[in-house]
Amino acid sequence: IAAQWDSIERDLRASEVWSFITGTATQQPTHIGLLLDIVAGGPQGNARPLFHTFESLRARIHDESPDDVWNDVVDLHSLVIGWYEDRDLFHKVGFLVATGTALADLIQPARTLTRRQFIELLDGRISQRIGVSRSDLGDLSYDSDPSRCERLLLLMNVETVRRRGNASERYSFASHAMREWSLEHIAAQSAERLNRADQWTEWLRLHREALSGLPTLAPDLRLDLVNRIDEALVEITEHKFRLLEAEIITLFDEPVDGAAESMHSITNLALLAGSDNSALNNSCFEVKRREILRMDREGRYIPPATRNVFLKYYTEAEGQQIHFWGPHDRSAYLGAMVDAVGPYLMEADHEHD
Repeated sequence: IAAQWDSIERDLRASEVWSFITGTATQQPTHIGLLLDIVAGGPQGNARPLFHTFESLRARIHDESPDDVWNDVVDLHSLVIGWYEDRDLFHKVGFLVATGTALADLIQPARTLTRRQFIELLDGRISQRIGVSRSDLGDLSYDSDPSRCERLLLLMNVETVRRRGNASERYSFASHAMREWSLEHIAAQSAERLNRADQWTEWLRLHREALSGLPTLAPDLRLDLVNRIDEALVEITEHKFRLLEAEIITLFDEPVDGAAESMHSITNLALLAGSDNSALNNSCFEVKRREILRMDREGRYIPPATRNVFLKYYTEAEGQQIHFWGPHDRSAYLGAMVDAVGPYLMEADHEHD
């Protein structure tokens, strides 16, 4: 038993395993405690009474036998590691746990269902978790339902990896759990939320660098704009910043009908690690694309669908405008979402909150 205990503890200490079954990166003094809690039953998490696991298991050991209780722990460990080693179950269970499902809620049905039936149950729960119909997907927005947008984009990233079918490739729930994630506008269409001189300076600096790669801007006009940015940076004021901001945004963003509404649309949102750089958060597509490339070169973790967005993976070659995020890109992105999460989209009259 001591050898088995040690082996189970080592398995659960692996960061990818632990994040897969808990949705967190927080390590515990003893990881096997999670399995003991599940075997003991009762409320999970913060609602669990103090010493509940000890008292429950002591009673079972007295009424049954130590071996029976320990065999339940060993069986539960085998079940969880079996899920971890099965790519389909790994991604489906991992998504549900990452979005708030307790591992204990999946154990009992898994013991009574075949693998196929269990996958059907998981698919149904995933569908309920995102709660979006195919017809309403395009209407999702940051304004109306940011939590649902975030869950849907996470599912798109998880499914992007799962459906590739490469046995060695998995979505990293450990990397996901180690960061605070946020919905990032792919292309911000204003910097109104910037209200400090240091933010205005950083925003202009970022866009000044991006001007060098903008092919639609004539060299003499680029030089003139760069010079005016440099002059403004000497002693920045809000008036100077707003004038340059309006001019720069016009250069970097294609006009979109109903821009005020579409800025917060799911077709203009991507999942990124939260950033304290408010100037970057309020930047145009080209500035963010450069930042994603820099992060990628440094080996930083970028969700696969987010990476695809900024590398224009979803946009057909004939519609490519590498420096802009326009209507053609948004349409292609929406189509990629439908492809990725389509099996989990509900019928219009079966949506759930």
